[in-house]
Amino acid sequence: MNDLQMTNQDLSQRQSMEELANQLTLADHLVYKKYLPELQSYSLVEPSEEMKKTLDVKTCIKLFQMKELTLKKGEDMLQKLSTVYHSSMALGCSLAVMIDVPADGAPADIYLGVRQNPGRQSIDNRDLAISGDALEKGMKSNFPGSEVQELHQEEIDALLEDDNGSFGSAQSAIASVSCVAALRDKSKTEDKAFIQGIERFIDAMDGDAYTALFLAEPVTEETQAGIRNGYEELYSALSPFRKTTWSYTENESHAVMETFCSGTSDTVTDGTSSGFSDEQGRNTGFNFNAGMNQGTTNTIGQSHAVTRLRLPSKRTMVGVAAGASILALGAVAASAVFPPAGAAIVSAASTVGAAVKAGPLFGAVVPMVAGHETNGTAWSTARSIGKSMGFGMSRGYNTAHTDSSTVERSNAHSTNEQHSNGTTDTHGTVRTQQIEVCNKAVEELLTRIDEQIKRTKESEDYGCYSCAAYFLSSRPSKALLAANTYRSLMIGEGSSVESGAANLWQDRASVTAMREYLKRFTHPVFARQLWENEADSLFYTAGTLVSGRELPMHLGLPTRSVHGLPIIEHAEFGRNVPDEAMPDEDKMNLGKIYHMGKEEAAGLLLNRQAMASHTFITGSTGTGKSNAVYHLLDEITKNGQTTFLVVEPAKGEYKNVFGNCTDVQVFGTNPRETPLLRMNPFAFPENIHILEHIDRLVEIFNACWPMYAAMPAVLKDAIERSYQKVGWDLRNSESEKGVFPTFFDLLDILPGVIEESHYSKDTQSDYVGALCTRVKSLTNGIYGSVLCAEDALTDEALFDRNVIVDLSRVGSMETKSLLMGILVMKLQEYRMCSSGMNSRLRHVTVLEEAHNLLRKTSAEQSQEGANLQGKSVEMLANAIAEMRTYGEGFIIADQAPGLLDMSVIRNTNTKIILRLPDEEDRKLVGKSAALKEAQIDELSKLPLGVAAVYQNEWPEAVLCKIEAYPMPENAVYHKPSKMPHEINAEFVFGQLAVGKELEPLSSSEMEQLKLWLKRHEMMLKPEDGRYLERVFAGGELDVAKTRKAVFDFFGGIGTVVDYCAAAKKSLTPRKEFLEQLQGQYGLKAAAADWVLNSVISMGMSLNPDAKAVDNLRTNFEQQGGRVL
Repeated sequence: MNDLQMTNQDLSQRQSMEELANQLTLADHLVYKKYLPELQSYSLVEPSEEMKKTLDVKTCIKLFQMKELTLKKGEDMLQKLSTVYHSSMALGCSLAVMIDVPADGAPADIYLGVRQNPGRQSIDNRDLAISGDALEKGMKSNFPGSEVQELHQEEIDALLEDDNGSFGSAQSAIASVSCVAALRDKSKTEDKAFIQGIERFIDAMDGDAYTALFLAEPVTEETQAGIRNGYEELYSALSPFRKTTWSYTENESHAVMETFCSGTSDTVTDGTSSGFSDEQGRNTGFNFNAGMNQGTTNTIGQSHAVTRLRLPSKRTMVGVAAGASILALGAVAASAVFPPAGAAIVSAASTVGAAVKAGPLFGAVVPMVAGHETNGTAWSTARSIGKSMGFGMSRGYNTAHTDSSTVERSNAHSTNEQHSNGTTDTHGTVRTQQIEVCNKAVEELLTRIDEQIKRTKESEDYGCYSCAAYFLSSRPSKALLAANTYRSLMIGEGSSVESGAANLWQDRASVTAMREYLKRFTHPVFARQLWENEADSLFYTAGTLVSGRELPMHLGLPTRSVHGLPIIEHAEFGRNVPDEAMPDEDKMNLGKIYHMGKEEAAGLLLNRQAMASHTFITGSTGTGKSNAVYHLLDEITKNGQTTFLVVEPAKGEYKNVFGNCTDVQVFGTNPRETPLLRMNPFAFPENIHILEHIDRLVEIFNACWPMYAAMPAVLKDAIERSYQKVGWDLRNSESEKGVFPTFFDLLDILPGVIEESHYSKDTQSDYVGALCTRVKSLTNGIYGSVLCAEDALTDEALFDRNVIVDLSRVGSMETKSLLMGILVMKLQEYRMCSSGMNSRLRHVTVLEEAHNLLRKTSAEQSQEGANLQGKSVEMLANAIAEMRTYGEGFIIADQAPGLLDMSVIRNTNTKIILRLPDEEDRKLVGKSAALKEAQIDELSKLPLGVAAVYQNEWPEAVLCKIEAYPMPENAVYHKPSKMPHEINAEFVFGQLAVGKELEPLSSSEMEQLKLWLKRHEMMLKPEDGRYLERVFAGGELDVAKTRKAVFDFFGGIGTVVDYCAAAKKSLTPRKEFLEQLQGQYGLKAAAADWVLNSVISMGMSLNPDAKAVDNLRTNFEQQGGRVL
């Protein structure tokens, strides 16, 4: 081998190895995205005027501001965002999430936007409008309850194009982040929570002014296929270099061969030929080539060859080095600048800056023609890797002229002879050596390519997007801080599949040009020279390819509230109410269905007849319990066939809302504010046996008063004797007079019953203090008029009309409970006497603050006796439950369900649960309404007027925004003016006490007087009744007959005897009797004094015992009385 041949072979080998190194550099540069950390040193391609016009902010962008974000507890927010983002970019529009903090300390404004794809832009921007609707509706459907507000065009201009806006001249520094986001292992966190939310970035930057823009541009399926093919071909090209095997073999042989040949041949040929040709031409050609080739050939052996190699020109080498599909991995976004190629090699481009900042990717390549001829061992290496793309043009001229002339003559003669003899003797030695070398760098590169191919497969399922984040600030340090904070949140297990980088630009020219890109929601494009001393460049963006599963992390939304955006987490409730079998006349509208923080158009209907199975309403103070009751009462009574009774122990609001209605009557305990409630707990309907009534009455006392030991028995004995005192036969439940005792009678008998017991004096004193004192309190003052009324309200007046009983002025909780219990008892007995079973709803009773009556009690029993209060409450609760069959429904309202007896929650069919802050209350009521744990927690966050509604027939509870009851402004109850003459005991005997002729009553008043006389015919003799009729009709007064009528009506001789007995035990008997007259009969002080004087005077005149009369006279006059 001569020197020239050795030189050419060495040169060819070095050239091939240099080419291999260049191709490995390119593959490593693109697969590992090694260009990303160097972007800040690349030249920025200045946006063209055509791009600015094509991507005009006024026509290509729709922007929405997040006002409130609602999340469903327990749901994966990233999966939902993936759905929203995919639908909004399905037509090729780009997506942007922008966080703008306009000033230090200002709240963060969060925007979502879409940009029209310039390749699909139409006159009417149809794709942009559809994508905008998809984004808005996708957010509202996947995050129901969220408030997404579309910005008007002037608002978009002020935000994006104004010099004082988010991309104005004050933003003097821009940082970018390119990375692949990956989730971290949640099992390693303390509560297995998601800790990579964007809210942590916002909190870290709190107090600083900045703008963060997260961009995602969709990659077409064709581009994705090209990217995958590029990876696969690159893998195929590199795989032969993963391992190299060297094999060396030696073989020796010896052979002897003898051959003899002889022959004679003569040939003579004569011939003549001539020809002429002339050619001229011009050719021009264009060619485009793309391909992949690779190979390595190592040959050791005996050969004789002549080889000539010509390396491609510099232009062609550029095409070989740059693969269209592979380059697209790093510069998909360049299509916005150089359509339609996602990444292309361009010979020249307009760049910001006079010189290229980064050096060429490869060194200089000099075109060379080399030739060598070898004889013996030859080494040739040919290697080419990468995608080839090139464009060439050739042009030439050619001219040819040929003259030819041939004379030919031939004569042939041939003789042949052959002889062969051979001997072969072979012996040899074979030696073989094999060496395998692994190229770890190539092997790792292939592993990364494998991972990228897996990611491209995922992208085919979920979509592929070019994504990057940009941070603008007036201070470079803040922009870089924001970039590094964001990047640290994105890294996780698997982020190293590609290189990540944060770059910073702060020179004015680059920042100004980049702002033009960013305010159009477009990735800035950068250029890097490919070869030294050549204009050919590669184009890049900061975007990295991510799949639809990874995208929600890059373009994430806060998972908890931040300064500027409230994040509300809601539990999901039902949205449908089964109403198919509900008759139209029984449908009641409660309000609108409420879902995930927003009121829906569908209404929530309740069954009116289901109200007979009772309703429980609970919620803390100020949550809308009363409004719910107002609305229910209004709906229930709309048909005109159902009435209500409201028992209100607090606030007194119901009389202000309904009290002024003409069909509603109000009674209370303050006669200055309302007509007086007049009841006699000892009265009962005719069909009720006296003993069962006594049992119910005692149970009410047990429920309202603390009782122990034999107190209930003593009290019951005293009550029975009170009935006997006024003439009742307990066995047969009969009375000749039909008069019922009062607490005055009970108070008179109770001390004697206690005295007759066999308890010690101390115990007797305790009983007197515990029982007598409480009973006496019910006879004093206004309560004597309420609970001891002789002219009590009838059951029809209380329970068959719309009535409000206002107990808010009662100060004692025990008295409130007693009054509520008596009303429930009288209601139960009245309904039991009415005919019908399983009746339709006819009446509703509202028990506000029901814990006063149905208080939760301990199930334990003490040594003193059974759990009387618990049993009594249970009896009342059962009575309420059983009244359903009579068409009586109860609405039980209380703000503390934990204070109520469990039977209240158990026996109510409809439950309306407003906001409850206490955990135990939520669990107690929530479990009864079949709520899940998340729904139970949601009860503590319900807004005003929103309630969880559940009926036993429903599959699940439903949230409802209860309609506000329309109340007139400054609604105040006005007590109705009295009739000119209200016929009652106070009117009749008050008129007689004056002692003057009476003005005749009108015909209607006379009818009322006759009804009053008939109602009291057991207390007046017939002649007394006829006399009173005549007097009030205008007849003359007769003093004797008047005194006789007074004497008969107020107890006659029995009252005189009681006074004499009281005079022996009390120092002020006259005062006590006056209070009884005023309380029991409603008499005024003057009338009561006249009545008592008349009764005592008449009694003394009938008593034959002169000494007794003198003693009575003396005592009576000493007490201030006057004998008539």
